[in-house]
Amino acid sequence: MRKLLAVPVLLFAQSTWSAPFDSCPAQAFLTQGSRSQTYAVDLLTGDYRMLAEDMKTIKSINGLGFNPQDKYIYGWSYEFGRPARVHSDFSIEALNVDNISFANFYVGDVHPTNNHYYVYRKGASYGLYRVQLDETAPDYLEMTRVIDGASLSMRVADMAINPADDFGYAVSSTGELFQIDLETGAGSVLSNVGQSGGFGAAYFDPEGNLYIGRNNDGSIFRIAIGAGSYTAELFASGPSSNINDGSRCATAPVSGTTVTNIDFGDAPDSYGSYLDSNGARHGLDRDPGMYLGSAVDSESESSAYPLSDDDNDTADDEDGIQFATSIVDGTMAVIMVKSSGSGYLNGWIDFDSDGAFNGYDQIIYDLPITSENQAVYVEIPDGAVPGKTWSRFRLSSQTGLEPTGGAPDGEVEDYALEIQEQDVTVNHYPSANGWTTVAFEDNWPLEGDYDMNDLVVYLRTAVAQNNRGVKQVGISGEIAAVGAAYHNGFAVRLPGIKYADVNHDEVRFTVNGQSVSWAPMETGRDEAILMVSYNLWDYVGTGEHCLFYRTENGCGSSIQMKFEAQIPMLEPVRAVLPGVMNPFLFATPGAWHGGHFFTAPGRGYEVHLKNQEPTEAFNISLFDQPGDDASDISNGSYFQTQNGLPWALEIGTRWEYPIEYHDISHAYPLFATYAESSGLQSSHWYASDATNRTFIFEN
Repeated sequence: MRKLLAVPVLLFAQSTWSAPFDSCPAQAFLTQGSRSQTYAVDLLTGDYRMLAEDMKTIKSINGLGFNPQDKYIYGWSYEFGRPARVHSDFSIEALNVDNISFANFYVGDVHPTNNHYYVYRKGASYGLYRVQLDETAPDYLEMTRVIDGASLSMRVADMAINPADDFGYAVSSTGELFQIDLETGAGSVLSNVGQSGGFGAAYFDPEGNLYIGRNNDGSIFRIAIGAGSYTAELFASGPSSNINDGSRCATAPVSGTTVTNIDFGDAPDSYGSYLDSNGARHGLDRDPGMYLGSAVDSESESSAYPLSDDDNDTADDEDGIQFATSIVDGTMAVIMVKSSGSGYLNGWIDFDSDGAFNGYDQIIYDLPITSENQAVYVEIPDGAVPGKTWSRFRLSSQTGLEPTGGAPDGEVEDYALEIQEQDVTVNHYPSANGWTTVAFEDNWPLEGDYDMNDLVVYLRTAVAQNNRGVKQVGISGEIAAVGAAYHNGFAVRLPGIKYADVNHDEVRFTVNGQSVSWAPMETGRDEAILMVSYNLWDYVGTGEHCLFYRTENGCGSSIQMKFEAQIPMLEPVRAVLPGVMNPFLFATPGAWHGGHFFTAPGRGYEVHLKNQEPTEAFNISLFDQPGDDASDISNGSYFQTQNGLPWALEIGTRWEYPIEYHDISHAYPLFATYAESSGLQSSHWYASDATNRTFIFEN
């Protein structure tokens, strides 16, 4: 039998190790931080609490897995560069492993039945390894490579082993679901789960459900592998962290019918009410004083309509929402909200009566609510289907809630209602589900490297109007690339709309589902300007060994910033809004923007599409700077060179842009002809058969 690794007394004051865990816990463990801390996470609701603030290690421990055989957690210690055992007091015990691979691992799990700890690292010199944990086995604590990391090549942050089929599973940052044969190391991609991000925590339950936790926002998704479904659904919201790893006893059920400290929704189950449907639910332990109205009931399962608990001899707890006006499509409705205390309110109405709450059904986004009765004004969209339907309202300290899934506190209330009709039209650009692309070069007034990827944004717009004018503007977008060392912001001007025309109290703007902390419409302006971000680097990050975001192959290849804006008018406005409106790049205030400027140019520096005039905030003296710009204000010529080359482009599709440091003409040889002819020649310069894919960024 091999001995435990001797460790310095200075690092561990205790002389004897603690015991294993008492049982196989249903909770999940989440270990975070460069100096590891561990939380207990309730996967049902996302509620969490600190278990160990100090794990008696000066570095992180990763690749964690719970072993039901001896009831210890195992992981890879970055302090000792080898596997370690985590005791019930969450102290770290380094293990004297033979044949150790001298590299750190952050992907790993323990097989729930065969007593092996598995770790993985991408690369031909590394791979998938197993460590024997059975003290009676002749190869106890031997580390054996199953397969090299080139043959099994996965860009993943964690893996978990399914007790129902003995395979390992992992999800990449782009959403690819890998299945790994742990005996041979053979791996295959089963599907794309429909979510992206760094999934640093992965868990299984006995039914073969895989749970993955996303680092940047703490979202916990469930993938029903045991049921043959590979789509990730938001299951709950937990704590977020840049360094994240999860473990749990995979043979323990996540929930049971004895759990009664939860509030469920009670709309028909097609809306997501029962637990099996990932129904909307709120834990009542963290803050039992947070609820809508005057009461909240606790239950172990939903009593979905027509078996609503409000019609089943129990107290009526659906008392926090009152509809003060009729719900008429294309108008503003008034909803009165009563709450026991402060929290954030999200709400949905099934506008198309399809029996589900979809993204376009959301009417309230993370609205701060206090204990006072509060009037909430909501825009009822054009095209809402007249007739009876359902609504859902969720109060919690957690922001960004979806209509289904768990929340750590608060309450969910469901109401039946009826939509009345009014004539309106909505014009989508480029279509209801399509995208156009705007791409910028941020070296204006110099051409720079002209790779046209310093900022790439996918956009779509929706303009709602009646016979009196524009009633509401919707703008959705994704930041596809930031290939710039400079710090830039992004904004969209609404041509013909004034700041005073906008109903600012009802403007809704979210980034990655979260309400922003700044006023989304730029203040101090006569024009209506949506400020998407003052510094895009606050929202996006490069991949490992990368300089920029999504302009070098393999660098941050999942989109990290998505935004959504709904901008209602106080009264309909007579205005003709072009499809993409007027998007522009501007310099982050106070940030250096190249040696061409003696001082930081700030908000006054803008780059627009060709012949789109700058906003009133633009520093007009910048047109006098030496460089390649040939703007001529007198004839409305802006942001182009003498040869007609622009510093910004719109391409009416989801464009594949050039990789870093390669002129756009390398990737698209016909582009120069198109630009210099003002679009009269080679109008399909961006077509796939006109592309040199050697110079195209690949996701």
